Amino acid sequence: MGLSPYAAAMSAIDWGDAPTWLGAVFAAAAAGAAVWTLKSQRDQIDEQRDFIAEQRALIAEQSATLILERTALVDAAADRRRGQAEAITWERQGWFLILTNRSRAPITDVHMQHPSGALDVGTVEQTAANPSGIGLEPVADPYPVLGSGQQLGCARPERSSDPVVAMFTDDAGVRWRLDENGRLDEIDPTP
Repeated sequence: MGLSPYAAAMSAIDWGDAPTWLGAVFAAAAAGAAVWTLKSQRDQIDEQRDFIAEQRALIAEQSATLILERTALVDAAADRRRGQAEAITWERQGWFLILTNRSRAPITDVHMQHPSGALDVGTVEQTAANPSGIGLEPVADPYPVLGSGQQLGCARPERSSDPVVAMFTDDAGVRWRLDENGRLDEIDPTP
C-alpha cells in the first residue's frame, strides 16, 4: 500500500535525535523558570514598595506626633517659666502700691520705677499708728532678695497716670517687668 500524502510528508521531516529533543525540553523549562523568576521578583518588588510606602506613612505619623508632643512640652515649659512671675502681684492701698511675692521662691534684684523719677521704696510693715495701716521701712534699690510672702511698697506718684513698674529676676534667672496694672513682660536679656 502506498503512503498517504500526509504520512509521506511526515516521513520526509527529520525530527532529529534524542539529545536535541532533551536540549529543547530543558531550554523550554529554563525559559519557564526564567519567566516564573521574573514574576516572583516583580511580586517581591511590589511588596517592598508597599512596605516602604507603609513605613513612610508611619514615619510621617510619628513625626507629626513628635511635633505635637514637643509643642506641648515647650508650652508647658513656657507656662512653668511664667508661673513664678505671674505669682508676683500688685495691690493698691490708698496712695500706696504694694508688690507681693506670692510665689514659693524668692525673686531678686527688685527695682521699682516711675517715669516721674525715683520712688521711695521700702518693705511693708502693717502698723496701727499709720492711718493707712501701712508703714514703709526704706531699703536699697534694687532690693536684693524678696522672699516668698514678702512685700515691697512705694507711694503712688500723685499727678501722673503712668504706671509704676517693678522689674525683678525669678529663681530661673529670667528678668521680668510687671506694671501696676498687671501687665507682665519678659525682659529680653540681649542689649
